[in-house]
Amino acid sequence: MGLTCVIAITNAAPVEHVVPSEIANCINRLTPVVNTTDANKVPGLGTPQDVYLYCLQQFVWRADMVRWEDYDITKKDKDFINGLLASMMNSTGETNSRNKRGVTNPPRPATGFRTRREYRVLNDTERNAFHRVLRTMKTNGEYDRFANLHRGGVATSAHGGPNFLGWHRVYLVLLEESMRRIDRTVSLPYWDSTLDNEMGNPANTILFSTEFLGNGFGVVTTGPFANWTTSEGQLRRNINGGSRLVSRNFINLIMTRCRTRQIARPTATATYDLELEHGGPHVWVGGQMRGINTAAHDPIFFLHHAFIDNIWERFRVRQSTVCSPRINPSTDYPPATGEHAQTRSMDGLPGYRNIDGYRNYWTTTWYRYEPALSCPSCGTTPYITCNTARNVCVSTERRLVAQEGAIAGGRLAFSPAETATSVSAAEAKALDERLTVGPVFDAPPAEPRTQRAQLARIAEVARRAGNANPEDDTIVIG
Repeated sequence: MGLTCVIAITNAAPVEHVVPSEIANCINRLTPVVNTTDANKVPGLGTPQDVYLYCLQQFVWRADMVRWEDYDITKKDKDFINGLLASMMNSTGETNSRNKRGVTNPPRPATGFRTRREYRVLNDTERNAFHRVLRTMKTNGEYDRFANLHRGGVATSAHGGPNFLGWHRVYLVLLEESMRRIDRTVSLPYWDSTLDNEMGNPANTILFSTEFLGNGFGVVTTGPFANWTTSEGQLRRNINGGSRLVSRNFINLIMTRCRTRQIARPTATATYDLELEHGGPHVWVGGQMRGINTAAHDPIFFLHHAFIDNIWERFRVRQSTVCSPRINPSTDYPPATGEHAQTRSMDGLPGYRNIDGYRNYWTTTWYRYEPALSCPSCGTTPYITCNTARNVCVSTERRLVAQEGAIAGGRLAFSPAETATSVSAAEAKALDERLTVGPVFDAPPAEPRTQRAQLARIAEVARRAGNANPEDDTIVIG
């Protein structure tokens, strides 16, 4: 039987953390001899806290605990990730030390508490600092180590079930902690794609400009991540290719639910399925972003997932403050078996169990999100404006280059032969079709403004006119 440790959660009832039996046996064996000269004492273990950490590491960082070969990383990569995980658990927190009430202190980050903000709200200095940190991590190999964690067993154990939410939360915190080791002024920003969805044509968003993420069509050759290489060749995109961005309406629908099982797979219906909706921007951006094994190689991946985590956090706050009866989100892990079982060790993130991604301490002692942007200020930034007619915040547009060839209404058009009148979009579409990304994210159908939907309409018009070609007949929305 496992050892039970009680962990104090700020502004919430204490929760029990059941330690795996192997760790419990180790703790029970070593704790009685901490302050003795017993022959069974391990050198360097002077306190119960030392014993806890020692036993934890003996269990979770064993070579047979993780199939590291599934993640395409080297021993050096593995040692880096394990070392970072160990430091996170030993950051004035996840220990067996007791406070005056007799409960365990929640873990706290060694690099300090941080606030996550919308990417476009950052001023030029803050945004450039964020870019500089990611470029440093790309150069020293740390970025690719994180990107390569999002593959292998993670394709099923961190997707398609309730662990999707918690695994990605811990994954983002791990990346953010690595970022802040380089520059403690930097926090992970998020990409609120509802701001782009509210535009007449989301493909024109300022995000895909030199000042922000670089070009959105074809190989990324501009911006802070220009000429980055990935496990599948040069970093590339095909924005507005298919599916859709997150909508305000979807978020409002999510906030009408109270139990995690209502918004998490496999029990959520499509209307409230947060994981399905999250797949929309993956497919919309295209390139490496549309495949599970390659998505994390594009930095927009982490900004997008920070926004999904933001939505989940808003839902969790509602659970504990609005829902009746009140729900403790740290224990509202839907029933699941197999890879998504709540007590299973997280793939690629040993030391954490699936349920640990649901703990309240992440957003009480590690990070917080700034409130959602609203009119009339919309974050007081030149990159987001208030649409007073609809009272919503909207991203500003970038200046289109000649190759992007916008037509009337600012949209990109396609000929019946599936060739975009925009040179950039045509090239991006062709490159995207040749890119190997492995399993593609499940996502909602293509909305009317996307390339895929426009091509489908053209094919349908041609078919009805009696001159459709075979390729047009194969076009399907979604």
